[in-house]
Amino acid sequence: MPVIKVLRNILIGLAFLSAVGRVCASDDEIPPPPAVAPLVEPTDTPVPFHYEIPQKLQDGWPVGDLRKEKADFQKINHEMELLVGNPGALMHSVLVFRHGRLILEKYFNGYTAASHQSLYSCTKSVFSTVYGIAQDQGLLSLDQKLYDLYPDRRSKAGWDSKKDAITIANLLDMTSGLDCDDAGAWETICAAQMEHSADWLGFCFALPMAHSVGATWVYNGCCLTLVSNLIAQKSGVSFPDFAKKNLLGPLGIEDSWVTGPGGLNRVDYGLSWTARDMGKLGQLYLNHGMWKGKRIISEEWIKDATTTQAPPGQAFGGNYGYLWYVMNLSWQGKPVRVFKASGYQGQDIFVSPDMDLVCVMTAAGPDNRIYGLETDLFLKGIVGSFY
Repeated sequence: MPVIKVLRNILIGLAFLSAVGRVCASDDEIPPPPAVAPLVEPTDTPVPFHYEIPQKLQDGWPVGDLRKEKADFQKINHEMELLVGNPGALMHSVLVFRHGRLILEKYFNGYTAASHQSLYSCTKSVFSTVYGIAQDQGLLSLDQKLYDLYPDRRSKAGWDSKKDAITIANLLDMTSGLDCDDAGAWETICAAQMEHSADWLGFCFALPMAHSVGATWVYNGCCLTLVSNLIAQKSGVSFPDFAKKNLLGPLGIEDSWVTGPGGLNRVDYGLSWTARDMGKLGQLYLNHGMWKGKRIISEEWIKDATTTQAPPGQAFGGNYGYLWYVMNLSWQGKPVRVFKASGYQGQDIFVSPDMDLVCVMTAAGPDNRIYGLETDLFLKGIVGSFY
């Protein structure tokens, strides 16, 4: 074999191993980052997409035929082919629910309807829902201050008067002002430092203030443990038991939360659901808090959680409610209301009340481009096909 050909094959092999290493190296929690310059060039080589009517399983989802919808099927088909053929995507699934029916369900790279996908930061939006239920039950309220909820902490090291104004709302919309940023490589972020602490509450309370309360959005998920602990205290049961009884059980979802010292629970990451289960969370919000005819959470919380609460434009360049991203999308000059749960490597639950539609995407995107790629499919291929 010519030397040049041998060298070329070696280089190709090294490039492949490097790519696989980036994808498989870590399952740690890393937040959805801001848009950055592409690390992988887009492809013009589509992968054929063959539509099949979703199967009716025992999870209660009614199914429908996308080809019978008033939609541009060819547009969806084209955008799906482009995304699946893009080396920057590494898709696991794409599901579309409209008018309460599953009308598109496609899996890739060995994933199936039974496969569980790590939610990563979509877990935060699940916690938002559990908190909303706790508030509905009168256990907590957004305007309550940590100063009053943890009176024993005021006299301990690390507390100063600047923290007196921090409310539950500030923790849920990430404007507490605490010096804790979870955006970046796992080894360096605040969430990892807390993970190695023997006292998670103490870690959070000892954090210094970096900003005025309510003034600046900073991606701080680990301090949500302060709130999950309060739910356990106020309800008289463990946080996982409260979540199971009031949310996961009614939705027919089984899962476990990350548990640490003293039985405290991390609620910023750690859940693992099927793509169909992810659709249930989106549909619950689309139905204003109802699931299968039963009220799970108040319509008021659904509205508050998915309305911009943090200073606009600060959440990786977008808007943020209570642990949900509020997106500013438009199609052909017409605004489209969309909010979403989002997690590392391309776990997304898009919810569009305007279109009565939920779209779930899961992936193992090797770089930050995955978020833009999935948004493009959602906007151009799905939203655009129904207009």
